[in-house]
Amino acid sequence: MPNLSSTTAPSVQVATQSPRPRRGLTLLESLLAIVVLVVVVTAVMSAMSAGRAQSEEARRSISAALASEMLMSRVTGIDAESFSSEDAWFRHFTDPASSGGWDGHNEGSGEIRAGREIALPLLPLGYQGIELRVSAERHMQMIPPPLRTAIAGVEITVEAVNSEQQTLTKLVRFVPVPRTLAEVAP
Repeated sequence: MPNLSSTTAPSVQVATQSPRPRRGLTLLESLLAIVVLVVVVTAVMSAMSAGRAQSEEARRSISAALASEMLMSRVTGIDAESFSSEDAWFRHFTDPASSGGWDGHNEGSGEIRAGREIALPLLPLGYQGIELRVSAERHMQMIPPPLRTAIAGVEITVEAVNSEQQTLTKLVRFVPVPRTLAEVAP
């Protein structure tokens, strides 16, 4: 009889396969990628929106400054030779707008013109969302030493406001009495 203790059982070898490389994304990885994409897109859209708002504010501010400068040049762009006296020159600025002067002149929203006369064309739409106001008063400009003198003239203010009555631009200019008129005065 054969000795059973010395017999060995046949060994079974289990073949271990190396894992195949994964293909595709898991659900968790996909969700994480979508969240990152949403955050990035939201940040970019917010930056673009803020930039657009800043650009619009700058455009409004520039339009107000240009319209104010145009109006100031219309107010101050006069020929001194057209006045017979210093008093007539002062009245041109300081009389109320209703009497032909510039003090209190107002160009409302939608009425901003290329000049003072109603026949002149309106400025483009970019200028029409503001209101322009003119004020003028006699003013004595004091020159400090060593000259130490006073110069008579008119201080003209042109102010541009938006529809909420917030000041966008305020120009203030001193216009001295022309020498030709000052010399004529007694």
